[in-house]
Amino acid sequence: MNRIKSMAIVVLVALSTSGFAQKKVINSNQLPANAQTFIKNNFSTNQISSIIEETENLFYKEYKIILKNGTKIDFDKTGNWEEVDGENTAIPLKIVPTAIKNYIAKSFPDTQIVKIKQSNRKYEVEISNGLELQFNKKGQFIKIDD
Repeated sequence: MNRIKSMAIVVLVALSTSGFAQKKVINSNQLPANAQTFIKNNFSTNQISSIIEETENLFYKEYKIILKNGTKIDFDKTGNWEEVDGENTAIPLKIVPTAIKNYIAKSFPDTQIVKIKQSNRKYEVEISNGLELQFNKKGQFIKIDD
Protein backbone atom coordinates (compact mmCIF):
# COMPACT_ATOMS: atom_id res chain seq x y z
CA MET A 1 0.00 0.00 0.00
CA ASN A 2 2.84 2.40 0.85
CA ARG A 3 4.45 1.60 -2.48
CA ILE A 4 1.29 2.62 -4.34
CA LYS A 5 1.10 5.88 -2.38
CA SER A 6 4.76 6.60 -3.11
CA MET A 7 4.28 5.96 -6.82
CA ALA A 8 1.17 8.15 -6.86
CA ILE A 9 3.08 10.99 -5.20
CA VAL A 10 5.92 10.67 -7.73
CA VAL A 11 3.44 10.74 -10.62
CA LEU A 12 1.64 13.80 -9.20
CA VAL A 13 4.89 15.67 -8.68
CA ALA A 14 6.02 14.80 -12.22
CA LEU A 15 2.73 15.93 -13.71
CA SER A 16 2.60 19.15 -11.70
CA THR A 17 6.13 20.19 -12.62
CA SER A 18 5.64 19.32 -16.27
CA GLY A 19 2.51 21.52 -16.47
CA PHE A 20 4.50 24.75 -16.38
CA ALA A 21 5.39 26.41 -19.63
CA GLN A 22 9.05 26.71 -20.32
CA LYS A 23 10.34 29.22 -22.81
CA LYS A 24 13.82 29.44 -24.17
CA VAL A 25 15.57 31.28 -26.96
CA ILE A 26 16.97 29.03 -29.66
CA ASN A 27 18.85 29.43 -32.94
CA SER A 28 17.21 29.01 -36.34
CA ASN A 29 19.13 25.77 -36.95
CA GLN A 30 17.33 24.30 -33.92
CA LEU A 31 13.93 24.73 -35.57
CA PRO A 32 12.29 21.67 -37.12
CA ALA A 33 13.26 21.25 -40.79
CA ASN A 34 9.72 22.13 -41.98
CA ALA A 35 9.88 25.49 -40.21
CA GLN A 36 13.34 26.28 -41.58
CA THR A 37 12.15 25.51 -45.12
CA PHE A 38 8.97 27.58 -44.68
CA ILE A 39 10.94 30.62 -43.55
CA LYS A 40 13.54 30.21 -46.29
CA ASN A 41 10.90 29.86 -49.03
CA ASN A 42 8.53 32.60 -47.88
CA PHE A 43 10.52 35.14 -45.88
CA SER A 44 14.00 34.95 -47.38
CA THR A 45 14.39 38.72 -47.44
CA ASN A 46 13.44 39.14 -43.78
CA GLN A 47 15.91 38.34 -41.08
CA ILE A 48 14.87 36.58 -37.91
CA SER A 49 14.78 38.77 -34.84
CA SER A 50 14.02 36.08 -32.26
CA ILE A 51 12.96 32.46 -31.91
CA ILE A 52 11.28 31.18 -28.76
CA GLU A 53 10.71 27.50 -28.10
CA GLU A 54 7.80 27.02 -25.72
CA THR A 55 7.20 23.71 -24.00
CA GLU A 56 4.14 23.30 -21.79
CA ASN A 57 4.26 19.62 -20.92
CA LEU A 58 5.75 16.45 -22.24
CA PHE A 59 3.54 16.58 -25.32
CA TYR A 60 3.12 20.25 -26.26
CA LYS A 61 5.79 22.31 -27.94
CA GLU A 62 5.61 25.28 -30.27
CA TYR A 63 7.94 27.80 -31.80
CA LYS A 64 7.34 31.54 -32.01
CA ILE A 65 9.39 33.48 -34.54
CA ILE A 66 9.55 37.24 -34.89
CA LEU A 67 11.11 38.68 -38.02
CA LYS A 68 12.88 42.05 -38.09
CA ASN A 69 9.96 43.53 -40.09
CA GLY A 70 7.61 42.61 -37.20
CA THR A 71 5.99 39.56 -38.80
CA LYS A 72 5.21 36.83 -36.28
CA ILE A 73 5.07 33.15 -37.21
CA ASP A 74 3.96 30.29 -34.98
CA PHE A 75 4.92 26.69 -35.71
CA ASP A 76 3.78 23.47 -34.06
CA LYS A 77 6.22 20.95 -32.65
CA THR A 78 6.86 19.39 -36.06
CA GLY A 79 7.46 22.72 -37.80
CA ASN A 80 4.11 23.17 -39.52
CA TRP A 81 3.00 26.78 -39.51
CA GLU A 82 -0.05 27.56 -37.40
CA GLU A 83 -0.24 31.33 -37.70
CA VAL A 84 1.41 34.08 -39.73
CA ASP A 85 0.74 37.63 -38.55
CA GLY A 86 2.12 40.43 -40.69
CA GLU A 87 1.21 42.97 -37.99
CA ASN A 88 -0.99 44.94 -40.42
CA THR A 89 1.27 44.44 -43.43
CA ALA A 90 0.62 41.96 -46.24
CA ILE A 91 1.78 38.39 -45.78
CA PRO A 92 3.12 36.35 -48.73
CA LEU A 93 0.17 35.20 -50.83
CA LYS A 94 1.85 31.93 -51.73
CA ILE A 95 1.14 30.61 -48.21
CA VAL A 96 -2.61 31.32 -48.60
CA PRO A 97 -4.73 28.56 -50.18
CA THR A 98 -5.84 29.50 -53.70
CA ALA A 99 -9.58 29.32 -52.93
CA ILE A 100 -9.16 31.81 -50.08
CA LYS A 101 -7.01 34.16 -52.21
CA ASN A 102 -9.62 34.08 -54.97
CA TYR A 103 -12.53 34.71 -52.60
CA ILE A 104 -10.83 37.69 -50.99
CA ALA A 105 -9.68 39.14 -54.33
CA LYS A 106 -13.26 38.95 -55.64
CA SER A 107 -15.15 40.00 -52.48
CA PHE A 108 -12.69 42.49 -51.00
CA PRO A 109 -10.65 43.70 -54.01
CA ASP A 110 -8.85 46.60 -52.35
CA THR A 111 -7.54 44.69 -49.34
CA GLN A 112 -4.54 42.60 -48.43
CA ILE A 113 -4.29 39.53 -46.26
CA VAL A 114 -2.42 40.55 -43.12
CA LYS A 115 -2.89 37.47 -40.95
CA ILE A 116 -3.76 33.81 -41.40
CA LYS A 117 -4.23 31.08 -38.84
CA GLN A 118 -4.90 27.43 -39.56
CA SER A 119 -6.27 24.66 -37.40
CA ASN A 120 -7.42 21.14 -38.12
CA ARG A 121 -10.84 22.33 -39.28
CA LYS A 122 -10.54 25.88 -40.56
CA TYR A 123 -8.59 28.95 -41.59
CA GLU A 124 -9.02 32.33 -39.96
CA VAL A 125 -7.93 35.24 -42.12
CA GLU A 126 -7.64 38.92 -41.26
CA ILE A 127 -7.63 41.41 -44.10
CA SER A 128 -6.33 44.97 -44.15
CA ASN A 129 -9.75 46.58 -43.62
CA GLY A 130 -9.93 44.86 -40.21
CA LEU A 131 -12.42 42.12 -41.10
CA GLU A 132 -11.77 38.61 -39.89
CA LEU A 133 -13.01 35.85 -42.17
CA GLN A 134 -13.37 32.13 -41.56
CA PHE A 135 -12.95 29.41 -44.17
CA ASN A 136 -13.16 25.65 -43.96
CA LYS A 137 -10.14 23.49 -44.78
CA LYS A 138 -11.21 23.40 -48.45
CA GLY A 139 -10.96 27.19 -48.54
CA GLN A 140 -14.73 27.73 -48.71
CA PHE A 141 -15.98 30.86 -47.00
CA ILE A 142 -17.87 30.22 -43.73
CA LYS A 143 -18.50 33.62 -42.18
CA ILE A 144 -17.24 37.00 -41.15
CA ASP A 145 -16.07 36.68 -37.58
CA ASP A 146 -17.42 39.31 -35.23
